[in-house]
Amino acid sequence: MGLRDLAAVLTGTGAQERSLTLPWPMLDALRYGGSTYMLGQNTTYGPNEAPVQLGEQSAYSTNGVAFSVVRRRVDLFKQARFAFKRYGAGPKPMAADLFTSTALSLLDNPAPLLAWLEVDAATAGNGFVVRDANRMRRLIPSWCTIVMGSQREPDDPALAWDAEPIGLLCGAPGSRKDPETFLWSEVAHYAPVEDPDARWRGMSYLRPALEEISNTNAYNRYVSKFWQNNATPNMAVVFPPEVPKDTVEAFRDVFLEKHAGVERSFRTAFLGGGADLKMIGTNLKDLAAKEVTSDAFAKICAAAGVPPIVVTIVPGLESASTYANYATAMRSFADFTVRPLWLEAVSALGKLVPAPAGAELWYDVSGVSAMQADALDDAQVQSQQAQTMRTLWDGGAEPDSVIAAVTTGDWSKLQHSGLLSVQTQAPGSGNANAG
Repeated sequence: MGLRDLAAVLTGTGAQERSLTLPWPMLDALRYGGSTYMLGQNTTYGPNEAPVQLGEQSAYSTNGVAFSVVRRRVDLFKQARFAFKRYGAGPKPMAADLFTSTALSLLDNPAPLLAWLEVDAATAGNGFVVRDANRMRRLIPSWCTIVMGSQREPDDPALAWDAEPIGLLCGAPGSRKDPETFLWSEVAHYAPVEDPDARWRGMSYLRPALEEISNTNAYNRYVSKFWQNNATPNMAVVFPPEVPKDTVEAFRDVFLEKHAGVERSFRTAFLGGGADLKMIGTNLKDLAAKEVTSDAFAKICAAAGVPPIVVTIVPGLESASTYANYATAMRSFADFTVRPLWLEAVSALGKLVPAPAGAELWYDVSGVSAMQADALDDAQVQSQQAQTMRTLWDGGAEPDSVIAAVTTGDWSKLQHSGLLSVQTQAPGSGNANAG
């Protein structure tokens, strides 16, 4: 909804009025529950948010391990498709419980949108999507500001316990154009990790590992400098006290010209005037670099919920990085990291996709190869369920009630037919027919 089209009044539930107003030229406000909130004020974003986001964005674009763990999450997350699931089907519905409708045309090709949501979750902690006619539009998180509202503290909703998001302001920083304004009901907000400093804002999962990311980047710079300086530790050239300063400086310039840089490595140094060449500092072996970096890599993977073996570039974790453990690691990654992300996605996008009566938006991973282990487990479960159904049917239970009880786990739905297992008629009727 643009600021030029704010004359329309949107009515929410109950008697609460929710409308966007333009009370004064170039003055943007959102009216909610009888109070007016100035856009750009009373928001969830604090003064320290921008520097933190810059750190997370830099981690993604400059650190190889951080980039790899983000891409592993993205690569699996974006493979899901969407469908509608009937209520009561359970968290792992069977194919018969999933169906499509014309409303899902909004999500015909969800991979690009899902990829951006995960990248935004990594670099900003928040992904924002709005509906634009018959398609979904991703909003750039750094352009967005969440506006809070409160019935009890309308002047300072950030300090009110009943505060809730009521709108979203989206505009490029520094732009002279009017920003776009959306009601919160028009926004799908994807925020898998809650920010403890802001109730309605997400936090990047890379933030707890920013120190490790900074350390590995610093180590990489150290290694780069090491190679630039002849692949040797730091050196000191010591002259006797009687050597003039001008002579020392002239020798320094000539020595650096002849020996500085990788291309000049291992040249023989000729020293005169009593100069003494000494090695100072440490070398790469002294730093125990493998142990230090492996520990940092493991912490980055842990923060992202990605097992090191799935990233495939993490050294020094031999006990966890053999391909014999890959299947187990991948199963853990899919079940404990990516499956909750799909739940978060359907919860957010479900606001913008109208579901048929008795159904809800759900994710379909039947075509995702990484989830085939789940398919095998599901087959085993169905085999056990079939045996249970057969036992109940043989015991005289109503077939429809058996199916309902076994598939939902609600045994109160089980009903008995009144027939015994060896009979096809009421008890006693068989003897009468025999006579």
